[in-house]
Amino acid sequence: MARKPRIQYPGALYHVISRGNYRKDLFTVGKTGTQFEKALFEVCERCEWVLHAYVIMSNHYHLALETPKGNLVEGMRWLQGTFGNRFNKFTGERGHVFQGRYKALLVEPGRSLLNLVNYIHLNPVRAKLLPLDDLKNYALSSYPKYFKKILNAPLKRKDFLSETGLPDSLTGIRQYAKKLALQEEADPKKKEELHKKYIRGWAIASEAYKKQLHKDFEKMVVAKDWGGRELQELNKLSYEKLVTSWLKKHRKTEDHIQKDLKSAVWKIELACELRKKTSATNPWIANRLNMGDPSHVSRHVNTMSNIKV
Repeated sequence: MARKPRIQYPGALYHVISRGNYRKDLFTVGKTGTQFEKALFEVCERCEWVLHAYVIMSNHYHLALETPKGNLVEGMRWLQGTFGNRFNKFTGERGHVFQGRYKALLVEPGRSLLNLVNYIHLNPVRAKLLPLDDLKNYALSSYPKYFKKILNAPLKRKDFLSETGLPDSLTGIRQYAKKLALQEEADPKKKEELHKKYIRGWAIASEAYKKQLHKDFEKMVVAKDWGGRELQELNKLSYEKLVTSWLKKHRKTEDHIQKDLKSAVWKIELACELRKKTSATNPWIANRLNMGDPSHVSRHVNTMSNIKV
């Protein structure tokens, strides 16, 4: 049976969940949890995603994710593929790292998003990894990050805080922590109800919102496609826009692309920008910038990144 296409469109909100293959632990081997968190923040920058909440457990993760550009599929492909390669390289293993397809449930803005954020933040407590009072010590989560004065770029607490009438500030997040304590429920039956509500189905939303989504999907080409040609063409336009802007800023032309060395420093710098800010592939970058074999792009970009670090 053919896989059902993902539903994706600009501004979509999702609850994304994925587990390790055979339910094996992925994020407790060395610093693999930190490495996944790093890859997550990288893909958020590349695809301009917004993170309302996330938590990385021993063998799975949860994301409350917003995609302003409607690019869930390409971003998830990059995230899981990139981490899978890094994990196998680090552990010496081979094969698939994640178990089947990731789940991606649509989420209604407002109260449904707030409840999902609460559910995600409380995961370590419900898994009995630590008591509620120590939740700020669970590093692989958005929760402790929200108590910092300066937030990392993809994190956004404003939407779920405003739903509770709280300001987007340290005062607001401290008040949110008190409200979150009231959400904790140790009853096993309650935990099963939460699992059904937030893990199963296709949307975390009111019935009215689901019906409206169904009507809207009839008009959405992007919402029906699994990274189709239309989306690919839109992506290429965004890549070209960055290239054109960069060339103009640095006084380079198409002649420079053809005549300068394949490993010219300026080409590598532009390749770094493309890799950092878009989902452009190495073959596309190599062809567009006349950099030779695609593998050279990866090597040059990694070398340049290490030098800057």
